[in-house]
Amino acid sequence: MRRRSSTLAGPARVSPYSHTESLPLWRRGCGCICLLAAIALSIAAAFLVITAPDAVSTAAPPQAVEADSPTVSMPPATRIAASAGGLSLPATGAALPTISPRQTTNLLATPPLSRADSRADSLLYEPFTIIPNRSRTQMTTYVARQGDTIAAIAGRYGLTSETIAWCNDHRLAQWLRPGDVVTIPPADGACHTVLRTQGLDIADIAAQYGIDDPYAIIEAPANNLAAVSPDFLAPSNTFLFIPGGVGPVITWDAPVEQDSAGNVVAFDPGSPFSCGARSGGGAYWTNPLPNGTFVRGFYAGHSGIDIAAAPGTPIYAANSGPVLYAGWNNWGYGNTVVIGHGPYSTLYGHMSSRNVGCGQTVVDGQVIGFVGSTGNSSGPHLHFEIRYLNQPADPSATIGIGW
Repeated sequence: MRRRSSTLAGPARVSPYSHTESLPLWRRGCGCICLLAAIALSIAAAFLVITAPDAVSTAAPPQAVEADSPTVSMPPATRIAASAGGLSLPATGAALPTISPRQTTNLLATPPLSRADSRADSLLYEPFTIIPNRSRTQMTTYVARQGDTIAAIAGRYGLTSETIAWCNDHRLAQWLRPGDVVTIPPADGACHTVLRTQGLDIADIAAQYGIDDPYAIIEAPANNLAAVSPDFLAPSNTFLFIPGGVGPVITWDAPVEQDSAGNVVAFDPGSPFSCGARSGGGAYWTNPLPNGTFVRGFYAGHSGIDIAAAPGTPIYAANSGPVLYAGWNNWGYGNTVVIGHGPYSTLYGHMSSRNVGCGQTVVDGQVIGFVGSTGNSSGPHLHFEIRYLNQPADPSATIGIGW
């Protein structure tokens, strides 16, 4: 039999097991790339397996017991990876706080605070000391300024004018100058300077100022007299505050001359403006400044009344009698006229000018001067005083004066 030829007509077939030199170049390049990628993936997988962290327990932590305050449980110690710097925090076994389910529910149900609410809430918990307003317990001082009066200073400290007058030199109560240092007590009352020659103990001093309980003086913090008894004799020149005490009426300091009956017959006899000893006078009273405005009354630190009016307004004699003084007064009244009326005398201060002089006898209602602001005065007004046997009286209580 004739053998068939192994060579067939048509395109030649390539075996996959033939030499690579028979493959196209682009197929060989793709194969190399795939081989390199497989090797790289194998190396990465091996690195991840080698560097994997220790297994973390997935067991549920112990169930916390519900309570009003947070409870503490002890989860297993683990190594916690830090999010920055590749650092890790070693487990120390320290207790970590947990809260109860009820507290978790309450927290989730609470709406978040706004920025303003958060600020307000933080202020509630800022630690600071609250200092309440406390009453003053010690004496203090005030330096007088231009235009100050005893009444204005007293009002600034919530005290009466009498209190300021009783705790300072009498001169300050009558004319106050800028720079004068005024003693301000802690409350209304009087002040007393101890003189051992008087032999007065605390109980005697209390009685002198109308205080029934001497311990009010002993226990006053301003006096520093703790643990003494009412019969204690304080050292001389001890300055005591008498809470609620009432002192004497403060009078002018100018010297006067009186006759055997107590009538003032001369005012400030050493002054060149004194008219000498004269007596006599009437008994009918009239308003010295009917066109004025009452601005300040009579009290212990102010031995007359103040009546404001325009400069140059006429001032009238409140009663008839001889002129005892006419001229400048060094006690703060400026241009002054003093008239005698038997046991009474009247003073007219701060005049811009006078209409009478020594040697004259005036009648009630006669023009004796004009309103001004001379001496220690903060504005145009008349300072008017009435004295009986040289003791000051309230002009407003005198019938006919009109104030």
